[in-house]
Amino acid sequence: MTGVAAGAALLAGALLLWPAPTVRGRVRALTGAAGPPRARRSAAPPGPARRWAEAVTAGAAVAALLGGGTVGVLTGVGGAVLVERLLRRSAGAGDPGRELAEELPVACDLLAVCLAAGRPVGESLVAVAPVLTGPLGPLLREVGELYRLGSAPQRAWAGVGAPVDVLARTLVRSGESGSSVVPALQRLAADLRTGRRAATEAAVRRAGVWVLAPLGLCFLPAFLCLGVVPLVLGIAADVFR
Repeated sequence: MTGVAAGAALLAGALLLWPAPTVRGRVRALTGAAGPPRARRSAAPPGPARRWAEAVTAGAAVAALLGGGTVGVLTGVGGAVLVERLLRRSAGAGDPGRELAEELPVACDLLAVCLAAGRPVGESLVAVAPVLTGPLGPLLREVGELYRLGSAPQRAWAGVGAPVDVLARTLVRSGESGSSVVPALQRLAADLRTGRRAATEAAVRRAGVWVLAPLGLCFLPAFLCLGVVPLVLGIAADVFR
């Protein structure tokens, strides 16, 4: 009972350390609390110190629930590492760069359709912007308005960072060379989707490895005791006989 009580206390501490907007939203969803929705405020993702504090608290809770010992400690360490990686990934889920990368292939396809219909670059950018619900829409609208005002392409795209800079280079290069930009945009959209697919497959393979990590930590003491220790003791007995 003492170990269970300690584990429950540590789990409560981990919940208190969890980022407040997520916990508040889940509590409101579970309890069905009424009231007008509040304005969403952008919260900074937790730093490394806070992530590791939450991960260590969760690992200690797991070790306490398992009653301590070698298996409990190893499982707690594995759980702490897993929780830290999950927190790091959730902190990067709201990254504007990631949202821009997700919308960029769709924007390239839509721009290719508009330009193939004979519309200018500025009008195409302004027409595509309302369809994109993320941060890429306002950015393309701003660039399109600069095109409409007669700004040079290099000046209109000045200050645009990654990953939108690849779209900027494609449009500027095609405008300077006089070649058709539609095939270039189609190839860019295909390349971006291929890169994202490869990154997703790599992330899935890494997740499979990390899922098996706690199981390996549980079987590691048994492997050492039944496989390595007798072999070492037998070799030592032959050497020192």
